[in-house]
Amino acid sequence: MTTLKMTVIGLALLGASVTANAAADVASNPQAARLDAAKTRVAWEARNTKGAPSAELRFEERRLQNLLDRLEQGERVDPKEIDRELIRAR
Repeated sequence: MTTLKMTVIGLALLGASVTANAAADVASNPQAARLDAAKTRVAWEARNTKGAPSAELRFEERRLQNLLDRLEQGERVDPKEIDRELIRAR
């Protein structure tokens, strides 16, 4: 195989393993799993909404992603803050 093909295959495998590890991190933490599900739902609603409501939903999606990032980085996140964001995302 050529060097280019080997590089592309290597990068594809690396990307797949990073994605699998991120999914495993979310699955191992129930709070992160709930946040991820809410973020996915809010993102879908934002894509299917127009105008100001869509912008509000995008902002909510960013807040949920921020909490997910903090959890993944090992920061302590107050459960009340998580519950508040999940209620807001409904």
